[in-house]
Amino acid sequence: MKFCSLASGSSGNCQYIEYKDTKIIIDAGLSGKKIEDNLEKIGVKANEIDAILVTHEHIDHIKSVGVLSRRHNIKVFSNMMTLEGMLPVVKKLDPKNTFIFENGKSFTFKDLEIMPISTFHDCASGCGFVVTGDKKISLLTDTGWVNADAMEKMDDSELFYLESNHDVDMLINGSYPYPTKQRILSTKGHLSNENAAEVLSMLLKKKKEKILLGHLSSDNNLPEVALKTVKDLLSAEHKEDNIDYTIDVAPRFLPSKVFEL
Repeated sequence: MKFCSLASGSSGNCQYIEYKDTKIIIDAGLSGKKIEDNLEKIGVKANEIDAILVTHEHIDHIKSVGVLSRRHNIKVFSNMMTLEGMLPVVKKLDPKNTFIFENGKSFTFKDLEIMPISTFHDCASGCGFVVTGDKKISLLTDTGWVNADAMEKMDDSELFYLESNHDVDMLINGSYPYPTKQRILSTKGHLSNENAAEVLSMLLKKKKEKILLGHLSSDNNLPEVALKTVKDLLSAEHKEDNIDYTIDVAPRFLPSKVFEL
């Protein structure tokens, strides 16, 4: 399996997964041209993409879902509430390319088994995904809380793409209005660096896992702050003994390295 984050953050989100003859992207929150260009950077043509899986209807996740689907005849998978919420932006989708899933119920698409896991966010019915081929990849962003069900479904993943949205001190002392700060800090907001470390401390099993921290705030976080906070907190939990996992931060506008599992 291959994984690459094509873009990550409030400016736009899109992640790529490849296994055997199956190529999918998770979300399409940048312009169609930018996603096509970033795919080209990793040697993939947009017309090779089989499906777009949508996490939720916020613009930084759906901006070019409709454009790419129509331009390249790509299938779109979402739950019903997300579909209804994103149609004003996505516009017309071909019925033959529109597929509905239910959060918490796995489905198979070509070579992949896909499990949508519910998130807790200020959207209609958000989800992350656990995607399994010969390896297991978990993607979870845009959530203020990670419950036991999600933890169980993400268990034993070889790669974790996990939200590490904000540094709490930077957020509290920053310029955002108070209601916005409260929303981000709530259980329907975003995971902080500390939250990400806590989730990882319960999931990591020192099995050479790959960790990619994503969806960093441009105003309330820095890549070096997120990386240091997560590493330090994992070390405090004695997770750094005989370390054999890696932690990276997903770039905001450009593709990450391509992880080959």
